[in-house]
Amino acid sequence: MLKNLRVKSIDFVYAIHQLVGMKDYSKEAKKMGFDPTPEITELLESLASAVSMRLFEELKVLSKKYFLDSLMVHYAINNPELEPEQLVVKLGEIGKDGLYDAYIREAIRPHDASDAALKERIEMLLENNTSQFVMNYHQIKRFKSEAPEVYVRMMEAVTEFAKIYKKIAPRVNAIYDREIKLFEEMMADEERFRNSFLMIQFDGSNDMIQTVEVCVTVIPEFMQLYKLYEERNHLLMVVGFGIRRMVAAQEETLYQEVFKTLGDPTKLEIIQLASKTPVCAKDLSDLLSLSKATISHHISLLIGLKLLTLNLQEGKKMYYSTNKALLKRVFENFIQSIYPQ
Repeated sequence: MLKNLRVKSIDFVYAIHQLVGMKDYSKEAKKMGFDPTPEITELLESLASAVSMRLFEELKVLSKKYFLDSLMVHYAINNPELEPEQLVVKLGEIGKDGLYDAYIREAIRPHDASDAALKERIEMLLENNTSQFVMNYHQIKRFKSEAPEVYVRMMEAVTEFAKIYKKIAPRVNAIYDREIKLFEEMMADEERFRNSFLMIQFDGSNDMIQTVEVCVTVIPEFMQLYKLYEERNHLLMVVGFGIRRMVAAQEETLYQEVFKTLGDPTKLEIIQLASKTPVCAKDLSDLLSLSKATISHHISLLIGLKLLTLNLQEGKKMYYSTNKALLKRVFENFIQSIYPQ
């Protein structure tokens, strides 16, 4: 069963994230084979012109030095009903003496309260991603004493930014209203929607997930993020509206892209390794003697083609599995085209 859920607060947080990293955003979009949508570029430029240099620099420090936008994203996802102003109120409930604990709990999420578990979790998060999105262990240790002062700065900055964001919110909502109609048309065919957008597995299948709440976002147009609830049959999926365009383009040339990908020795080896057992980026880096950045680049392309999917069964790390069902379908259809019955 699919449900549509609106999460305005994620657009708000990612407006901060992309405002202070517009060059990185454009670079990442182009890696995926797409340019940012002109509407989104214009929205971000509108924000840039409305934000004072002082506020811009403050938001940049909060995002680039302390990675507090990661904390805000978790609050937004855990409270999907919030408007931007309500998210600011929710963040205000943390209090200056609670920011450090909130960051550990929401952004890092170690499996227990020990220092060893914290260090292990941070190392795992940094190993499995090409870009840093949480503080490293040494930064966290310094942050503990800095957190009360940083909290005051954070609340002043996000409160001021929320007032400025109101100027573009109607345009963001208009894009959402337009795009959600197209998503709802696709969601009417649940099986097709799952095959196109649900890039996760439990031991090779996503059938265990009975309810999927779909949150379509505007500002992070190429975002795809999942939150699995404890009962493990209920999933929150955050998907940028640009992903629909990517899916449509990929489906038109799926067979050609799959066969082209299988012709690349490194990607073929990753597919073969991930078909035997779920593997993480570090496993692949060690097994293939390639850098983490190179492996992550290959994984991004394979995930984009759905030849790899996230395997959530492991829990602690971000593991990947080969999408055997897709490969089987591609080859069966190819054989059928050659030997029609």
